[in-house]
Amino acid sequence: MRKRISLLAACGLVALGTATVPANAAEPVFPLIGPAALDLPLPVEGGSAREQRLSIGLDGPATPGASFTGLFRVDLSKVAGVATVREHTGGPSHQCVEKDGALECAYVGLPVDLELDVAAAKGAANGATGEITVTGKVPGATVTALTTKVSVGGPDLVMREMSLKKDLTPGETQPMPLVFANAGTQAAHGVVLELGTTRGMELVETYDNCRTRAAGDLTTVLCSVEGDFVPGAVYELAGDSPLHIEATRHAYDDTLVYGIHPAGDEPKATSWSSRATTGRKLTATPVKSAPAAPALRATDLNPGDNRREFVFHTRNTADFATSPVSLKGKKGDTLTTAFTFENKGPAWIRAARPADSAARTVVVVPEGAKVTRKPQECLAVDTDGTKRVEQLGAPRYECALGNRIGENEKVVYPFDLKVEKVVEDAKGSVTVGDWGASAPRPHAFDPNAANNTAAVVINAKGGTGTGPTPGPSTSGSPSPSPSVSASASASPTASASGAGTGTTAQGGNLASTGSTVGPLAIGAAALVAAGGALYVAVRRRGARA
Repeated sequence: MRKRISLLAACGLVALGTATVPANAAEPVFPLIGPAALDLPLPVEGGSAREQRLSIGLDGPATPGASFTGLFRVDLSKVAGVATVREHTGGPSHQCVEKDGALECAYVGLPVDLELDVAAAKGAANGATGEITVTGKVPGATVTALTTKVSVGGPDLVMREMSLKKDLTPGETQPMPLVFANAGTQAAHGVVLELGTTRGMELVETYDNCRTRAAGDLTTVLCSVEGDFVPGAVYELAGDSPLHIEATRHAYDDTLVYGIHPAGDEPKATSWSSRATTGRKLTATPVKSAPAAPALRATDLNPGDNRREFVFHTRNTADFATSPVSLKGKKGDTLTTAFTFENKGPAWIRAARPADSAARTVVVVPEGAKVTRKPQECLAVDTDGTKRVEQLGAPRYECALGNRIGENEKVVYPFDLKVEKVVEDAKGSVTVGDWGASAPRPHAFDPNAANNTAAVVINAKGGTGTGPTPGPSTSGSPSPSPSVSASASASPTASASGAGTGTTAQGGNLASTGSTVGPLAIGAAALVAAGGALYVAVRRRGARA
């Protein structure tokens, strides 16, 4: 399997050609960007070597699509006998030709992305090194060169699959029997053990050689353990530094991602919390003896086997609820109100797929009223559920949430209703729940279906209810946006103010309470010093509720 080294150098080792001041001060300087180092697997006995992708970009040209021409020269003189280099046939055509021990590649258009396939040369020795230097010529600009060091062989860290219990109860903990191996040809002088948990799971232990980063529903901790991890050896956590994982009171469907990386090749991010001060450090010990290895630093030969994923299910509940609305008005009045969705917990809920909505709120408009303003997240439908082109004046509205709902999260949908006909005790409804065929149905995890539906009444018998909001008509005004609140207060009855408090979502899915992210991206971690150190990355919740 080929490994692609991206323009931004996924391994984190990104080199920019050293900028030089051009003779003409007005002439722009475009640096070539690519990885500073590239490790190549040794050829398989009796077969050819696996190619690695080397991607190089030009930083600084004008807007994509603008007229651009350039000539790039790939100097291969210092990798002779070490590696073979060819233009990647599946990439943009650069019309590369071999000339005097180099590839000369003409390029037209933007963006500039030169892709090369590099493999260890036949007979290349383990540990052999060389350099690939790329230079460029662009009319009216100076291009700074890029040099990538090429090495044959390297560590290949492999994370073994853990045997974990899937079905849990809140508060339950279990050990994490982490085991990894170096299946490569060189030692890794320090590695990064990466673990990630979503909102409902937490790592129990903390160690002094750990850093923490919380990002929305994900938390990452990196822990440094020094040592040489040699080829052929298998490692486990030391007995005096175990790791356990706990299902918190908010757990439901949660994910653990755990991986291993050479030091310096770990995921990067910009901010981390301070280290703990427990007086303990996380360490790893060999499971079995391993042969000695040369002291060569290298990135991972096959990062595809560095990471594993495990999904937990915790037997928990989440009480989805809504609140009744009572309004009053005479013919021609515009009534401003709001319909609410609330997760009373204790569990947080995440949809199975990132594009799915975790729940929906359905509003049935009372007789005699017409919707004149609504949130963008609420779509108009007919009484049979058929979608409507005209969004105002529908008899029913379906409001989608995002793909996750935090514990104690409340969402407020502001609406304007115009009284076109006075009907005494006109009744509609607001219902929250799962996506049923024609109406929401309670989720399996919801223990209280009784509070999933509430009445919406205009001009109730007895004369109670909220009247119209003074001021000019809202006809033609921009659609209001729903609000989100993390408050755990009791469900209020929607009033004329209606907007609620909390973060306002602008279009698309609702904003989720607190810091939220998209699909699990465990790779986003902080920059960690690349000395001879082992790191452990663990995603935790930033704080227990």
